[in-house]
Amino acid sequence: MTLSYLVKKEAPYVYIHGSGCSKNIWIHQISEVGGYGIDLPGHGGSPDDENISSVEDYAKHVVDFIKTKIGKGYVIGHSLGGAVAQMTYLLSRDCVKGIVLVGSGARLRVLPEILWGFKNNFLSTAHKSIDFLFYKGFNEKEVIKEILDDILDCGSEICFRDFNACDKFDLLEKYKNKEIEINVPMLCIVGNKDVLTPPKYARFFGDVLGAKVEIIKDAGHMVMLEKPKEVNRVLIDFLT
Repeated sequence: MTLSYLVKKEAPYVYIHGSGCSKNIWIHQISEVGGYGIDLPGHGGSPDDENISSVEDYAKHVVDFIKTKIGKGYVIGHSLGGAVAQMTYLLSRDCVKGIVLVGSGARLRVLPEILWGFKNNFLSTAHKSIDFLFYKGFNEKEVIKEILDDILDCGSEICFRDFNACDKFDLLEKYKNKEIEINVPMLCIVGNKDVLTPPKYARFFGDVLGAKVEIIKDAGHMVMLEKPKEVNRVLIDFLT
């Protein structure tokens, strides 16, 4: 399968979006830092793969993209995309030079009512989800609308699949017990007002894996859109 992607400056970086979103969440990073923003199957401009049911299934497509387009590079993932980034490394360590997790974690549990809502009351749940994505001090309505539009475009089935994959993703104990290790440079970026994946998720990687942790002030879960200059600075420092 050929994934839809956006590139403005070629660089060995692959950006992976979160649940119900698209490559567009990375527009500031793609433009300034460089690299490839991809749409996971069933999102944005990418065709769907009906056999997907897990983070690992998504990661297989990312591995194929990296090997086809750049051979080896950095994977940069937000939320669900962060889980996919971790699994991409575990599936194919030879194609990953480093990992950046943005608003993500080793375990991504989802409230049962959210899962139920995306499956059974999609429109209302989609609108409510926006309240948890952005810091309350962020008021760029057009940006918020673009994210909502992405979610609505994905639809109930894809959004439920994404959040269900998040809910099943859990590497926490394996990291703690050293059953799996990350042997490439790792950076974790998180907004200090992120209520979905709070800073403690990022600090876990710092404490257990020695990852570099950057906490961005006055930002929520969509930190790459809320504080693009700050995120880009941190990315450039890490990647170059």
